[in-house]
Amino acid sequence: MKNVVIIIIDALRTKNLSLFGYNKETDKNIKEIAKESVLFRNFFSVTNSTFPTITSLFAGSYPKTHGIMHQAPYASPEEYEKFLSEEQPKFWLPRYLKDRGYYTIGIDWIGLWFKEGFDYYGEKKEAFYKRFTKNEKVKKILLNLPSWAYKIGKDMVKEKNEKLFPSAKQMVDLAIDKIKEAENLQKPFFLFMHFEETHFPYPNVPNPEPSGENDIKEVLEKMRTDSQREYFKKRIVDIELNSVKDMKNKYDLAIKSVDEEIGRLKRFLVRNKNWEETLFIILSDHGDCLDEHGVYFSHDSLFDESVHVPLIIKMPKSEFKGKEIHEFAQTPDIAPTIIEEFEEKVKLEGKSLLQLIKNDLPIRDKVFLVDGLAPKVRAIRTKKRKLIIASENRCNLCKAEHHDKIEEYDLGEDPGETKNIYSGRSELMKF
Repeated sequence: MKNVVIIIIDALRTKNLSLFGYNKETDKNIKEIAKESVLFRNFFSVTNSTFPTITSLFAGSYPKTHGIMHQAPYASPEEYEKFLSEEQPKFWLPRYLKDRGYYTIGIDWIGLWFKEGFDYYGEKKEAFYKRFTKNEKVKKILLNLPSWAYKIGKDMVKEKNEKLFPSAKQMVDLAIDKIKEAENLQKPFFLFMHFEETHFPYPNVPNPEPSGENDIKEVLEKMRTDSQREYFKKRIVDIELNSVKDMKNKYDLAIKSVDEEIGRLKRFLVRNKNWEETLFIILSDHGDCLDEHGVYFSHDSLFDESVHVPLIIKMPKSEFKGKEIHEFAQTPDIAPTIIEEFEEKVKLEGKSLLQLIKNDLPIRDKVFLVDGLAPKVRAIRTKKRKLIIASENRCNLCKAEHHDKIEEYDLGEDPGETKNIYSGRSELMKF
């Protein structure tokens, strides 16, 4: 039986990877892994937020099907009820693999239903502040505080962001220990890792050398609402940097930090002779807007910056090393791919990528997107066009509106999605 590794690098957008044309090499080790793998250039997350995306990853279905449409603490009780109901289809990848003899390892921080099916699920001992903010009602209160009160709260708790999550190094240390446990048990392993360092404010990553710039005042003046300004002020408190350039540099450093640890994990798997027999998958749950579209260091909105993410699949003893695929794929396709790789068939909403990998047969000509951070924003994207319908558009985080009621973009002429060409009619409406 083959080992399986799935790595989620939180909030990792393609635009900051040299694999996708970025002018800095933030991804040296990931790029080396890609040479032995299949690289998907048009992979899209189903949402711009973690909870519904990882649920789709493990359930092999879209948010509308499994029920979790929004990020906590903004998911409605009805969403949880649908997901947890007896009528809901119960395929769950970790449980599926555990039932087939795998030692299942989850190195993550979310808990809740995400830990179902894992023999081991956890990380280092949680700091008090993290336990406190896991409460959804408390999260809502904190996010709604004015920025001055938010800063006082941070000072009172005396906890830095570095203590909220384990470092990438700590996570890989733990992963290596747990893989050794699987070997002692003489079991194949399924390892799921969720790196958080690439999510603002980039915990455990030292601040870069200051550029000397200070453009925060100018950024605040550009914002559309007072609520968005207040939200961004809290972000400044969290990261303690004075310019967009410095924040972008720290994001790049965070990517490098995770990249180095993924390289170390790979070298361990090579040394203990597991690499060739391991199905190794790297992706992200969503992307991030750094300063595009009036969104600053957040994954609000359904612009490509928030949903176009990398996917790299290294198949065991594969003849498809270095292959690049430009056809569409999405998060629910991962589970059916893993199952079919083991020569088993389970009917899921997602589609196996193997026919795309082996036979160049497209599995879809469009992708569907859901905004997990706004009440009701949906999108459909083809290679040429993108249609966004925002019927309830107020962002749950910053309380601003990041989309017009209806937007359409010609992606051939306007890949940056800067000019809304919706004229009252769209062919994409029929979907």
